[in-house]
Amino acid sequence: MIITDVLVCGGGCAGCGAALGAARAGAEVILLERNGFLGGIAGSSMISNLYNHFITKDGCMVMKGAALDWMERMEKKHAATTKWRFPDGRLVHDPEQMKVTFDEMMEDAGVKVLFGTMALKPYMEEDRICGVYVNTPEGKELIRAKQVIDTTGECDVAWKAEAPTRYACGMATLTFKFANVNLEELYLHFKEHPDTFPTGIDAMKNFQEFEEVWLNRDVLYFPHSGGEEWNLFQDAIKEGRFRKEIGDIFSMDSCCIIGMKGSHTAVINSQMWRVRSLDPFVLSDAETKAHEAVCYVADFMVRNIPGFEHAYVAQVSDELAVRVSRGIEGHVTFDKDEKTIEGKIASDDPTANGTDIEYNILRNLTEDPRYAKSADQTEENIYADDVIACRPKQMNFKLSGEFVGNATVDIPFGVMVPEGVENLLVASGKSVSAVPQTMLRYQSAGMSLGQAAGAAAALAARQDIPVRKISIRQLQKELLGQNVYLGTPERLKELGLADELD
Repeated sequence: MIITDVLVCGGGCAGCGAALGAARAGAEVILLERNGFLGGIAGSSMISNLYNHFITKDGCMVMKGAALDWMERMEKKHAATTKWRFPDGRLVHDPEQMKVTFDEMMEDAGVKVLFGTMALKPYMEEDRICGVYVNTPEGKELIRAKQVIDTTGECDVAWKAEAPTRYACGMATLTFKFANVNLEELYLHFKEHPDTFPTGIDAMKNFQEFEEVWLNRDVLYFPHSGGEEWNLFQDAIKEGRFRKEIGDIFSMDSCCIIGMKGSHTAVINSQMWRVRSLDPFVLSDAETKAHEAVCYVADFMVRNIPGFEHAYVAQVSDELAVRVSRGIEGHVTFDKDEKTIEGKIASDDPTANGTDIEYNILRNLTEDPRYAKSADQTEENIYADDVIACRPKQMNFKLSGEFVGNATVDIPFGVMVPEGVENLLVASGKSVSAVPQTMLRYQSAGMSLGQAAGAAAALAARQDIPVRKISIRQLQKELLGQNVYLGTPERLKELGLADELD
């Protein structure tokens, strides 16, 4: 039997943030990861970009802490652009260097990382989780912990502890990497045909912004789903030279293209699988079909996309990236308008023919007011008394011409607290209490949620109390000490944190 203060299950972005938050708060920490590297889906699926939730439209840095530490380390390695401190929608990075950077951060913080180790089921004493049974290369083991943090992505630990959960039918993607790509040639193609560049999709406003990012910030980002408005794909579909769908795989014309100047490589995200369950037979079939789709899309791109004439597929993601699945039902929920809602919110029907909200939103198949973002474009901050991180307010581009605003949104601690289970927090952005469940499903938000969960778990372990009963003000003071942004000086005074300004 192994004993620790804080056990973090899952070494993705949220798990790394949680381990850092707990270690920096003085706890002994063990971080479990089923793969042989950190970074989770972002690492295994080559998710080589993240939403820029760091900076508001007017240039104020509002997401700091572990997420900022990670980004600055990547910048120093030239594993991310050095010109990222702008309110752009996307930040491009090298997912292989991301893995190494997380390794370094864990070592610096004194976190014990166990690779090849998977959480099996929680060890419970009545309604209190006291550890987790794990599978290691040497067999089954019990790790006892004062506090447990679930960052598995599918909230496996919370689900097996019988915490109330919801299932959101979602999507999965399989990315791949081209080598020997001429990204400059692709840019020049759009320079000649700027009217063919999609407008207002996936945090990219238009060709002018695409050009600015390429010429002055050394990054190429052709937006996800952009191919659905690109004549090279759409003409081919009309002429029968390309198929948009194969079975449950759809949007093979999505064609997200991500690259950094000088790399001669490009990561492609261009097909989606509709995921209705976590049944291993269903997921295994999806993996097989996705491999076939990669070859189909890659062959078309080599024959038709400028700059890809001599490219070849150098790498395919290790696994499908499941965007959403299970999530906890907390007494506090983050909603579509980035506000905190008390009480349960009705969400997706988990049956095969039920409401598949992310799929329907992507394909414009729903007008359900529960999931349609508000038309309110006021530049007012959205506050929560239990704030543990902030991000820029997300704007409706069709109404405002912007993706982010000057206002900020507080991310509340309560979305990580599952009902019915003590000494457990769920910190993965895609499995916290949110409706739609994609509201906090981003790398930077995951790191911020994780850091707060780790700090909270460390405080609870030190005081030997249930984590849901910790003092929020004490947690906020700890987070401020870890360089987390929780608001302006005026807002901190309102929260009773004026002493922390000195």
